[in-house]
Amino acid sequence: MKKLLKNKNLLFVVVAGLILALAFFVRIYNLDSVPKGFHIDEAIIADNANSILKTGKDTNGNFLPLQTEQFGDYNPTGYSYLDILPIKLFGMTIFAARIVAVVMGVLAVFSVMVLAYAFFESRKISILASLLFALSPWDIMFSRTAEETGVSIFFMVLGFGLLLLGVKREKIKYILFSTLLLFISYFMYFTPRLFVPLMFLAFLLPIKFWISKRKKLFTKVFVLCFIFLGLTAVLLVFGARGGENRFNQVSIFGFPQTKLIMAEQIREDGVQHTPVTLTRTFHNKPLDYSFAFIQNYFQYFTGDFLFVQGGLPIWFRVPGMGLIYLVELPFILFGIYCLFKEKPKWAFLILGWVLLAPVISSLTVDDIPNVRRALIMAPAIELIAAFGFLRFTQNIPKKYKKITVIVILAIFSFNSLYFFHQLFVHQPVHKNWYRNDGFGEMLTQVKKDYPSYDEIVVTKSEGGIYPLVLFYTNYDPALYLSQGHPKDKTDTGFGKFFFVDNACPFLDRDPKVPNIKKTIYVENGNCRDDKKLDSVKYTNIYNTSGVKVFRIVYD
Repeated sequence: MKKLLKNKNLLFVVVAGLILALAFFVRIYNLDSVPKGFHIDEAIIADNANSILKTGKDTNGNFLPLQTEQFGDYNPTGYSYLDILPIKLFGMTIFAARIVAVVMGVLAVFSVMVLAYAFFESRKISILASLLFALSPWDIMFSRTAEETGVSIFFMVLGFGLLLLGVKREKIKYILFSTLLLFISYFMYFTPRLFVPLMFLAFLLPIKFWISKRKKLFTKVFVLCFIFLGLTAVLLVFGARGGENRFNQVSIFGFPQTKLIMAEQIREDGVQHTPVTLTRTFHNKPLDYSFAFIQNYFQYFTGDFLFVQGGLPIWFRVPGMGLIYLVELPFILFGIYCLFKEKPKWAFLILGWVLLAPVISSLTVDDIPNVRRALIMAPAIELIAAFGFLRFTQNIPKKYKKITVIVILAIFSFNSLYFFHQLFVHQPVHKNWYRNDGFGEMLTQVKKDYPSYDEIVVTKSEGGIYPLVLFYTNYDPALYLSQGHPKDKTDTGFGKFFFVDNACPFLDRDPKVPNIKKTIYVENGNCRDDKKLDSVKYTNIYNTSGVKVFRIVYD
């Protein structure tokens, strides 16, 4: 043990390995049941992985696509390609769909270790920052679900870590490899396509101060990499199929409500007979879009969002928890203070990272503040917290240092254990309808009776459900594509499945539904009891909370 403590390199490797092992454990434990249920976005990723594996095409019939359309929304397919091997090994299971997020989440912890060392060149800060990120509620939530966001974090953080090391050491190979990683992140999620060029630009701005005059080749390579990343980002956002459409869907510039507010203000000015010139001075697109952006932006720095209850979408919330442990707040504030006071050479990049991260999210309108799009804030915040903690302990008088550190660790341990209690005990039964809890049980039952019946009429009163049907029934992708991949549009379906808007298709018969003798009806759990049920067999499906979510009627 003494030999291990003396060998600092070996000790660092051992501690780093233990942190990665811890990160793996807290992400994979009860993976298939926490979070409870399976969200439709997760099903879409798994369905496309399965379809590409077996046909070379996504569920829309596109050959080896870089992005895919679902319900009018275009998403990158990077996660689906990474999920092909797990689907091959473990089949169409929740574990197979989510294991990619677990592995990439652990690698993201390693990337934070690299980024912290690149910034501070301190092994202590590197170890502490990676430990905080390994236990981060924000990242753990995204490392336990089939979500593109968490996967993109690894490529971005490691990319910028290597970029900074390359800049400091003037290593061209580091710059080229970091550019490759950042480019790959574009095909994992949308946020990198805007964040990466902005952050790369932050590196580029002071270039004349950190590039040696003798290293002209290095400077040229760096600038060319920035131009490459910038141009490809623009092409993917505005040039790729669906890219501009997606931007218009979620941005404040294409959102009807932003325009409606301005129109209402102009109308109110008209009622008061305000001069047109004055009206246009105060109520115009640049001003109104700016107000909308600022209003969104500052929501990402509120205590409620970061430390109390998190943000949206609601299915990513852990009840009673924020995104960052409350115990970290004093050290984050102290870390920011020390960065301004000490002015380390690259401090502006850490602070710039935090300030730039919500810019992309603030340009959007749905689910604000958005935990998905702002996840890139987390690594930089944990770096600041680690820096602040070490600076704080260095300023404590020696005789009080040990007890102070023990008290802080005790509070942090309680805070983290409380989070895991909320995650594993409360979240499975807390508002689990947002993750379609009970859907798997319903389709497992339907799948057993599928061969014996001629048609399965399924209500889609809760929204689009065809990805979940494909996933839970392990429907043959080739067969699905041969049927014209009709998805779950009203009054259509695939195989024996027929989707209807009607919540209670058995009780309230729709003439559009084919009249076939042997039919299974899947109704909403809220459908009323009726005398019609007396003459048929039916089964109720309940979610983990004991709420009836479906009624399966055999006619």
